[in-house]
Amino acid sequence: MPAVLNGDTNIFYEIKGHGVPIIFIHPPAMGRKVFYYQGLLAEHFQVIFPDLSGNGDTTGPEKKVTILGYAEEIRAVLDHLNIDKAVILGYSSGGAIAQEFALSFPERTLGVILSGGFPEVLSEAFRYEHILGMYFVKHFPGFLRYIIATSHTNDKEVRNEILDHMKKANLNMWFESYDRSLHYSCTDRLQNLNVPLLLIYGSRDFVNQHIRSYRRYVSFQTAIIKGVSHQVPTKKWQLFNQVITGFVQQQFN
Repeated sequence: MPAVLNGDTNIFYEIKGHGVPIIFIHPPAMGRKVFYYQGLLAEHFQVIFPDLSGNGDTTGPEKKVTILGYAEEIRAVLDHLNIDKAVILGYSSGGAIAQEFALSFPERTLGVILSGGFPEVLSEAFRYEHILGMYFVKHFPGFLRYIIATSHTNDKEVRNEILDHMKKANLNMWFESYDRSLHYSCTDRLQNLNVPLLLIYGSRDFVNQHIRSYRRYVSFQTAIIKGVSHQVPTKKWQLFNQVITGFVQQQFN
């Protein structure tokens, strides 16, 4: 598997296909395997799936987690591949990294796609979800891995692949990632996001209330996928891939 040396860490990634480059940013601990079905997008685009520090095959030395630091890792992968600009796709808390990348490195950003994304944690329920996640990482990480993996798919093979990949995550960095996501905010900078933006949410996902936050500051396209909560990339992957294909072809081809 290819890797790029960034400081003292080898960042491992998968790359497939040709065309408009899309780089996928995973939530804490899940690693690139959560995008199991998005590899099919290589039929139309160049798709890149990194494991960020402390996740999956990118073990390396333990380090302090920052959202900007992870955005810089994404930039390092693009530099290594000689990709000038890419579509940045973030899933769940990976969306914080995607937004930070677009705001910090606008010259490297073609567009942004957020699945279950948010500019900051606004509701008490969502705040509690982060705190509960941090508690389980500290005390019951095996149980949390199992809950997350099983909530993403009913396909046993895919579930086990995600679960096995999650077992590689650095627990301290997983905990810190939840904490950084909890306290991250780019709301006051959203007006500086001057690239095409696509927001994807499940109809049953309470995170979709964040559409109101984006509406105040930035223009965007949105897709609400019926019959699913947060886990759109795996549970409704056909529609998810279809929406991405339409957006990227419309905006960048």
